[in-house]
Amino acid sequence: MAILLEAAPGALLMAISIAAVAFPIVIVVNLLFRLTSNASLPPNLPWAGMESSSGPGARLKANLTSILNLKSLLNEGYAKYSKSGQAYVLPHILTGPEVVLPVSAARWLCEQPEHVMSQNEVNRQFLEADHTFFHPNIVREPIHPEVIRRELTHKLGTFAEDIAEELELCLEENWGVDTEDWKEVNLYDTMLDVISRLSMRVLVGKELTQNKEFLRSARMFDRNVVLSAAGINLLPWFLKPILSPFITAYDYMHYLTISKFILPLVKERLAQLQPSGEKQLPLFDLKKTDNYVQWAISHALSHSDPAELTPTLITKRFASLCFAAIQSSVITITNAILDVAASPHSASYLDTMRDEVLSELSSPLLPGTKRKPPASSSSPWGKAALARMVHIDSALRESMRLNGFVARGIMKTVLAPGGVTLPDGTHVPRGTKVGIQAYSVHRDGEFYSCPETYDAFRFVREAGTRPGLLVPEGRRVSASGSDTESVSETCKGDRPLALVTTSPTFLAFSHGPNACPGRFFAANQMKLTLAHIALHYEIEQLPKRPENLWFVSSMGPPFSQTIRVRRRKA
Repeated sequence: MAILLEAAPGALLMAISIAAVAFPIVIVVNLLFRLTSNASLPPNLPWAGMESSSGPGARLKANLTSILNLKSLLNEGYAKYSKSGQAYVLPHILTGPEVVLPVSAARWLCEQPEHVMSQNEVNRQFLEADHTFFHPNIVREPIHPEVIRRELTHKLGTFAEDIAEELELCLEENWGVDTEDWKEVNLYDTMLDVISRLSMRVLVGKELTQNKEFLRSARMFDRNVVLSAAGINLLPWFLKPILSPFITAYDYMHYLTISKFILPLVKERLAQLQPSGEKQLPLFDLKKTDNYVQWAISHALSHSDPAELTPTLITKRFASLCFAAIQSSVITITNAILDVAASPHSASYLDTMRDEVLSELSSPLLPGTKRKPPASSSSPWGKAALARMVHIDSALRESMRLNGFVARGIMKTVLAPGGVTLPDGTHVPRGTKVGIQAYSVHRDGEFYSCPETYDAFRFVREAGTRPGLLVPEGRRVSASGSDTESVSETCKGDRPLALVTTSPTFLAFSHGPNACPGRFFAANQMKLTLAHIALHYEIEQLPKRPENLWFVSSMGPPFSQTIRVRRRKA
């Protein structure tokens, strides 16, 4: 026994040494296989980035190109194949090759049921959610889309005044109140503070928006998930359970900080449930507790899995919801402000948006009528009022068209055991990713005039000229900004397309049944932010729009970019 104990440290050291040598070799071999494999795709599908040669070497070169210059592959594939109605293969270093369909196949793709082709599976793989979100239920049953649709979206109006109050406080703290001298601010960092605090004000209440430790960990967790997922994605499947805890250790540390504040709230609410074994509604005052914790508990009470009602799982779901709620909105509003600030019409754009806000704030009647708005929408910052701010809406929609942060528009993984047959007759196997990319579609002169130019009020101007537009996929978007029942109708020619309206040629929020469920919440936050900025601040014009940074298939504004701002005089 003593001999075994003496030998154990040596054996352990030997195992660690072997692993230290073997793991990197296995990872490199696996990566080389991925970079040269054809992923069992049919040979008749052309690959972007590959000309005459189609062997492993050509695939290796095309995949390496996707690391630093995916934009060139997107443009090549779109011009050579998509514009001719042909599918092609887009090499992708992280997720593997993707079959990209032409825009004409959008309806067919959206109509494929989830058990045949799944968008959730693409998101799960891209985010390596099995490992980055710390609980299998979050992957197996992603409830946050339901919570967003049933609770958050429908209750946005009740949070209007709270969000406006938090927004004014954030902007004053970050951009100042000096009406004489210009102040230089880091745009991304200040918008990160604004959006994260607005999100937390709605999700968990006012108190935690003042807690710097909580906010910092929420932001860092959100920001690092994609980076951790990228690292895990490069590993072979059998090493992911072994190495992912080391890759996500920093994220987990921030999750523990988040849980330090959220877990007690969840436990307190659960302690107030009725003691009966039957599932019943909570006893606490809904008016005072109408936030994420309440919504998650209400959902868990109706769920068949008792694990859903555990404080730990509810807290981990909160962390994943923060990721969905914050990072994309921060990038989008930062891009929009850069687009406005760098435009030669910057001052005119801001003046028009400010006049629109002032008109809404000063008008006691509904525009063009003698009727007062209903009590539920009487707030100047409510959903109905924001829906009437069409120039602000258009400025954001145009920025998402030109500088949306995700190159892909719709992407699904084939789950059908026997694969699927594409509209052109090509058969692809199970596991293949099939979709439509957004980057080049949004820059197509066939769909948008002067497509490379930021035209803030493009959608307001075009609304008065189009004879009528069939709402894509038969989804009606109401004036209050909520998604309602499926219909087939024609929009009036004088109503601009809303920021949240998706189509095969506007894919910033994806499209079809799997369009981003949080887009109404995100649009609400971003419109409020841009409205307040236009109302209260001047922005010094930038001489040139700074180039966005690419991270494989995602792009975002330069994080260090500064702008100069000044508070407007009353």
